[in-house]
Amino acid sequence: MTLPKIDNLEIKKVTEDILLVQQIKHPFFFSCCDGLLILTRKGRNNSTISLDLNIEPKYVRLLNKFYGPISDYICSHGHLDHICHVHSWEKLGATIHAPYPESNFLIDLHYFYKGFNWDEGLEYKTVEHFGKLNGYKKCTKVNTFSPGETLKFEDFSIDTISLPGHSKAHIGFLLPKEKVIHISCLGFDKPNPEKEGYGPWYGFRNTSISQYLEDIDKSEEIFLQRARFLTSSHSYIVENPDLSPFEYMRKKIRNNQKKVDKALIRCNCTQASEDSAVKLLLEMDLFFPKSKLKGVVYDIYRFWESWIIRKHIQRSKVFRPL
Repeated sequence: MTLPKIDNLEIKKVTEDILLVQQIKHPFFFSCCDGLLILTRKGRNNSTISLDLNIEPKYVRLLNKFYGPISDYICSHGHLDHICHVHSWEKLGATIHAPYPESNFLIDLHYFYKGFNWDEGLEYKTVEHFGKLNGYKKCTKVNTFSPGETLKFEDFSIDTISLPGHSKAHIGFLLPKEKVIHISCLGFDKPNPEKEGYGPWYGFRNTSISQYLEDIDKSEEIFLQRARFLTSSHSYIVENPDLSPFEYMRKKIRNNQKKVDKALIRCNCTQASEDSAVKLLLEMDLFFPKSKLKGVVYDIYRFWESWIIRKHIQRSKVFRPL
């Protein structure tokens, strides 16, 4: 099979009839993520399935032209880089599936605002503006499922894997017969083996570093025992038994903890209230270059970083809360 050449899209074979698709340049900070296309195979699925491939509508239309009809789209969770363009798949006739309760975020941005506790630090208009900058448009209807369910499309099965460290409804996908695991946004975000990414992300109240570490262990075991190939929302294809994705994610979390511990010592706030320590460390741009950001983007990143810092303070061995 010859892969089409589409400007600003990178299309790679995972297997003969499963493709990893990436939009190279994004229109804004959190508007796209990589995903899979499960192409048709006689006796398995008669129409193409899109797995968590959130890209701009013009590219959705082009992929549908080459590989359509695309009957179903499965979303992994409700973060903006996974939901803002899903409406374009629905517009072409695909049935949309997403894990409950973050399935609601595809239907109304107010659910996204409340569901991720943005209301604790930001006004709705800030998040609404950020959604518009990333191209968010709501879907009309979403079929819901619970994380951990097996989804069936004709004779094609997808096991959903609950990985709630990143968000409560966040899932990975195992294609058992094809031996492919897609770990979604678990934190393997290296564009290639030589380059670094940010790593695991836990910038909301309902995320958990402890759960994240359990999710990494869980995904590693499934990869070793049941899969040949690993893909993710922001990275390249990995083949068993390469364990570098899991080592990378664990190392990122360890390094983040060291960064916060050193900052607590440097600003002489190892004995303080948790809130005051978070406030002091927020001014240090530990994780994001906030001093270079303006407006709504600054507000969003400051909100995220406050939770990342807080979660590491709560795990710190050098911090003694007053």
